[in-house]
Amino acid sequence: MTEHYHVVAVNGSPHEGFGNTSQMLAMLGENLSREGVELEEIFLSQYQIGFCTGCATCLESGACWVRDDYNSVVRNVLEADAVILASPVYIFNITAQMKTFLDRSLGYGHRPRGDWKPGLALSVSAGHGETWAADYLGRVLRLFGAFPVGKFTAIAVGPGEFLGRQAVEARAADLARDLALALKEGRRYPPTDQDLVYWQFMSNLIKENRDFMAADYEHWQELGLFKSFEAYVGQTRSKGAMGEIPASAHRKHQKEAPETEDRPETPSEPRSQPGEPSNARELLEMMPGALNPAAAAGLTATYQFDVSGSENFTAHLVIADGQATFHEGAADHPNITIKTPADVWLAIARKELDGTTAFLSGQFRIQGDLGLLMKLKTLFIN
Repeated sequence: MTEHYHVVAVNGSPHEGFGNTSQMLAMLGENLSREGVELEEIFLSQYQIGFCTGCATCLESGACWVRDDYNSVVRNVLEADAVILASPVYIFNITAQMKTFLDRSLGYGHRPRGDWKPGLALSVSAGHGETWAADYLGRVLRLFGAFPVGKFTAIAVGPGEFLGRQAVEARAADLARDLALALKEGRRYPPTDQDLVYWQFMSNLIKENRDFMAADYEHWQELGLFKSFEAYVGQTRSKGAMGEIPASAHRKHQKEAPETEDRPETPSEPRSQPGEPSNARELLEMMPGALNPAAAAGLTATYQFDVSGSENFTAHLVIADGQATFHEGAADHPNITIKTPADVWLAIARKELDGTTAFLSGQFRIQGDLGLLMKLKTLFIN
């Protein structure tokens, strides 16, 4: 017996059935049909969906109090095997119909589904904005538990006046095939930095506002999403031999020290490297002395550390003009705040624990600029 797959496409265009957005969806639908996949197109303009009032009832109770057509539309989207979000570009952005629908879906953005299904983002413009709109729609697919298999964009002014129509149709065929394969084979795509940033931001937001966002907090606790990024994306980090390579490879490729004339040791000369820190506070105090001037060139940033566990303190490092300074207490406006148990940060510094693994598994958390966290790998010489 052949399994039946149902794809729902939410169309934000007011041009029902004849607009370029509908024509692009028809291209996808024709190819999906050949793969045995059904495509249902929902025209938002046919439904009465009011604006989000910003009351936040959905965050407290888990449901929207407004009684209109939204719930029936979103129910179809959530029950579908795959989702397509489609909109033309109006004034450099998605249409008001699509934005209203997405705004009303706030509660779903706060409460991930716990499982994932494939999706597509589609946008068309007269020549400016379709790639940005598709990127945005691709990001918000996660509201409905979907990940983007791809993005389908085109340039067209009048109905059917596609620039490079053959290329547009070929792209539709490729994306339809990829979507069908993802459905039939249960394929998942690799997590991205956008997934990581979302999980980090949303988990912190809900934890810090758990009294207000009670329904959100209960949902995340029930699904175990606070535990780690891996739990959120439903994928695990592979355990390969690569974990042993960095240290050995580093030793293997170290340049041999040039031969020098023998000379007697001079014990009075100072050591070139400081001793190993015994605790997290000492480690942070020593970090300015290990700053890599090349990596710090042109950088102005404040790193705040909220240390817990065997030690409990807050301190921050200020990097500016190629120098770093250590300061006790919290910073006024840190660019990044690293919340870590003392033993975790010490283990990372001693290379007993991989920093990326520790972060992805939730052993420490951050608020602020994720790029600054990644920069730590080269910013300080270990």
